[in-house]
Amino acid sequence: MGDSPPKHSNSRAQYGEYHVTATTSGSTDTLDVLLIEDNADFAGNLQEILESEGASITRAGSVAEARDHLKRRQPDVAFVDLRLPDGSGEDLLVHLGEVYPDCLSIVLTGNATIQSAITAVEKGAFAFLLKDMPVEAVVAAFRKAKERHRLEKDRDRLERQLRHQEQLAMIGQMAATLAHEIRNPITGIRQALEVILEATGEPPGMEGIKKTMLDRLVRLHELVDDLLVFSRPIVVKRHPTSIRELVTMAWHEVRRDQPPQDVLFRIDIEEQVSTWPLDANSFRLVLRNLFENALLAVEGVPEPRIEVSARHAGSGKRFLLEIHDSGPGLAPDVATEIFKPFFTTRTRGTGLGLALTQRVIEEHNGTISAFNHPEGGAVFRIVLPES
Repeated sequence: MGDSPPKHSNSRAQYGEYHVTATTSGSTDTLDVLLIEDNADFAGNLQEILESEGASITRAGSVAEARDHLKRRQPDVAFVDLRLPDGSGEDLLVHLGEVYPDCLSIVLTGNATIQSAITAVEKGAFAFLLKDMPVEAVVAAFRKAKERHRLEKDRDRLERQLRHQEQLAMIGQMAATLAHEIRNPITGIRQALEVILEATGEPPGMEGIKKTMLDRLVRLHELVDDLLVFSRPIVVKRHPTSIRELVTMAWHEVRRDQPPQDVLFRIDIEEQVSTWPLDANSFRLVLRNLFENALLAVEGVPEPRIEVSARHAGSGKRFLLEIHDSGPGLAPDVATEIFKPFFTTRTRGTGLGLALTQRVIEEHNGTISAFNHPEGGAVFRIVLPES
């Protein structure tokens, strides 16, 4: 069995006649809390207190239940008992840090040592509490977690604003870049035309020259199109949208434009998020860009696979979509630069696709991140609010 609270006639007695007052953290958000505790009385008591503090509680009595919940939904805060019937809470701390690095974990234990506290913090715990502590200590830890959550949201918002300002400043540098990028294909086309004009009849190698002209014209067209789209304001008009239909449409569009490639494509969409308020046109562009990158990543990989999953995140008012490919993953220097304008690892590409993708997501008041999956391949994660 897991950690047990000190023996009392009932679990409420542990916290005396504590009555919850309104939170002073300044945050009115409802946080999604995963309470991982196998003692039902203790968990029920703690749930009552946390709900009074503005928490939406989901309970799990074992490691298996907790992992099953984490597959479907991202909590904002997790209370973790270190000793559970089927495993260690310390392992759950590591798992939480890997799949949801933004989740704040608070350890609750009835058998603490200095070493267990150090280990928990090393494995990502936000706070470490004894079960026989006064309830005020538990409430204080939760309020600190709420405040940390609010500050991180504010930080993310400010970072998005800063990136937007940097992108606007970067537009001023585009003219020089555009002149350089356009000049090279135009020079190649001009030289090819000169050869054609000077030639009589259809000399050997003419087909190769024609192909060179066409390829460079296409490259020039792509560059100008991407630049024009990137420089325009993005206006988002949200409407209830079928996620499965949008994903399927974007996938078929990309496959139609790409060379034939045998790729296993899977879609897993939670029923609660089957429809979500989105700007369908701009979000389809996001999916197309991400699918194109995923297809490039799995080129030459044995049994190539691309998986799309969508589920609730946080308190259920956020939508989490992930695209996971079975490619080699992202190099460390790529993961930090991948959304910057003009950054590309391709021999042919403008480097504006993922920068535009990030702009669209931010106009939806969401976030996008890229990281390597523990089992291999890259994951692009999008998190959007309901409104």
